Amino acid sequence: MIAHDVLTYLCGRDVGLSDKPIRITPYTYGDMDTALYNSDFPLEMREGKRPTVTSEEPEYDENDYYTPFVHYDEPRDGTVPAIQVLSLYSVEPDWGMDFGLRLSPLQSLMGGSQGYRHLRYSLCFLRAGVAHKRTLYFHSLSNRAFRSGDVYWGVRFAARAIHYIEDMLTPFHTKPFPESFLLKKMLNPKGLFFITYNYHMNFERFSGYHLWHGRRDFIDPIQAAQVFPIRRLGSVLFRNWNRMRALFYPLFRECRKLWGDTMINGPFRLNRDDVARINPHGPLLEATQKWLESTASVVKGYIVQYVIPSMKDATG
Repeated sequence: MIAHDVLTYLCGRDVGLSDKPIRITPYTYGDMDTALYNSDFPLEMREGKRPTVTSEEPEYDENDYYTPFVHYDEPRDGTVPAIQVLSLYSVEPDWGMDFGLRLSPLQSLMGGSQGYRHLRYSLCFLRAGVAHKRTLYFHSLSNRAFRSGDVYWGVRFAARAIHYIEDMLTPFHTKPFPESFLLKKMLNPKGLFFITYNYHMNFERFSGYHLWHGRRDFIDPIQAAQVFPIRRLGSVLFRNWNRMRALFYPLFRECRKLWGDTMINGPFRLNRDDVARINPHGPLLEATQKWLESTASVVKGYIVQYVIPSMKDATG
């Protein structure tokens, strides 16, 4: 999804995550953070800066959709508010860490290693993508940081875990297309790929634009979401992934109504004026609101039942 920071910030604010400043600490986790990353990915300290993805390739750049719904402070005396760390770095996995890797033969079906790590696809009997595993990986690193008393990296690793929670629970991350649509377009695999890619990307641009711009009927479901009880994080992810997979179908149908086959010939990027002209209502708005509320419920559960208690334990 786009605008991870808005969803995360609203969830943290609603459940009482502290504005209390926490001290920025250096990254010292190379011995335990053994996952494969893009070698060109720089570890950035982005406090006070935009959370957006910046790219020379227009289809990936998000900056023209962005407006600062969340205000990010520059560090003061080496500290920043905890809620801003969680919010800002919930976007971090989209800044390039997962690009250009060789992880699985299945990644070719998912747009490469970025897709493989950020999606959990279901199609017929095929299951592909490891967003759930990335959630658990960063949750584990967060645990280790908090236990060592490092609140900053405990929160920052938790923010990365939240990123993958939000990705796994985005409907367009659960399926590439309905099985019936595969039968209709199987003689045009290139067109099938581009429709899948373009619907996914442009739905996220549409929703991200409205979140960054504070559209009330997108913000209200997030704030209304109840805290989801989390006992076992993995089982909660899959329980809610199944709910989001059901929401994929009405959203795909609404994309067909909006765009039909106009996006079949190659990458297609809606500009901000195109996005702003879409007035969501009916099934499109209803399904979008259900998605935002359901995802926010899980994120709130994670913050309430893990992040806040861990911060308190780490600071004594």
